[in-house]
Amino acid sequence: MIKETYFIFCENPFEPNNVDEDYADEFESAKINGFKTLLFNFDDLTNESDFKKATRRIKPIENLSNVIYRGWMLTPKQYSNLYEDLLLKNYKLVNDVTEYQNCHYLPDSLEFIESKTPKSVFEKFENSESIEKLIEKTKQFGSSAVILKDYVKSEKHDWETACFVSDASNIDNLKNSIENLIKLRRKYLNEGIVVREFIELKDLIVHSKSGMPLTEEYRLFFFNQKLVEIYDYWEEGKYDLIKPETKEFEEIGRNVKSNFFSMDIAREKNGNLIIIELGDGQVAGLPDKAERNEFYKRLKNYIC
Repeated sequence: MIKETYFIFCENPFEPNNVDEDYADEFESAKINGFKTLLFNFDDLTNESDFKKATRRIKPIENLSNVIYRGWMLTPKQYSNLYEDLLLKNYKLVNDVTEYQNCHYLPDSLEFIESKTPKSVFEKFENSESIEKLIEKTKQFGSSAVILKDYVKSEKHDWETACFVSDASNIDNLKNSIENLIKLRRKYLNEGIVVREFIELKDLIVHSKSGMPLTEEYRLFFFNQKLVEIYDYWEEGKYDLIKPETKEFEEIGRNVKSNFFSMDIAREKNGNLIIIELGDGQVAGLPDKAERNEFYKRLKNYIC
């Protein structure tokens, strides 16, 4: 029987006994709320030849305990390495590898959110033939606008050349944009390419630093299929004081095969709310407006 839950964070690459400074506030919040904490070396884990060194400072324990990761994104293979290595020391990550990928890769998430998310097609990328197969699938969009991304991330800052395609039937432009996305993602390309129906969202504000237009979006966190909290996604922009009704999304969340995940939702220009994507809760960032201590306090209520 598992009686205790730990949180594991990435260590500071220059000060191994300290947490990565980007997660220092969460590290302290976890401890304030009574959780024990662990550190591992992210660089070692993401280096295929050194991944077994990543947890070398973590000592085995006698009784099996749950552990929740909070940190940078991992590929399913990297996550699997961390999962297996920790399990040898009697720490069991809250999501197994399949549960991690269920929410980390958009194509895997579609099983749970397809009825409430933009229409999407995808293809694993292996060579130029993969692009041709994907383009064939995009014919169902006709001349509609579409968005491109890999299985996890897009290149929004290259909006016109590698993300947004105004007419999916313009094959030359579509192909060029897909190829640009692949070049930009390079070795960080996550598995394959997704083409999604472009949905116009309600404008919020133009970001003061990047100049990127922001839309009305929210991030929801779920633990054991129960809603923990809903947050404004962006730090800038005027959100309504009353958060959106979440009942429909909670019903969807009950069927997601993951113990800890995030759900990003957005408001269309017509007022309807849609799901943008799911994310594994361990690598989904807390929005800037989220009060860290309160988040860990609420999590504790669902864990214990």
